[in-house]
Amino acid sequence: MGKFKIPKNRDISEMFAGVEEKETFETAIWEEQPSVKKHKSAPKQSAAAFRRQFFDEDLQEKVGNLLLEIKLAYYKDGIGDISLEVVKNGRNIEIKTHPKKRKKKDGE
Repeated sequence: MGKFKIPKNRDISEMFAGVEEKETFETAIWEEQPSVKKHKSAPKQSAAAFRRQFFDEDLQEKVGNLLLEIKLAYYKDGIGDISLEVVKNGRNIEIKTHPKKRKKKDGE
């Protein structure tokens, strides 16, 4: 084997002249690209949050307005407090209203 003399004081471009490096993940030049948002898996919903999604804001407002009308009708009849009862009737949901029953106190 022959001895090779290693030249001194060379800069990087001289040392790597003629060498082509394969582009890899580490050596690739990354251009500014708009980041693509990754689709995150849906966070685990609680049971209450899952049920709440069916009762959106528009539906809440409509039901709230109707309940307010019913409450005012009871109030005009002299009944202050009402109870609500939610009942499933086949594929329909009914909200039944009736006056609250007052609990009798021991002294009465």
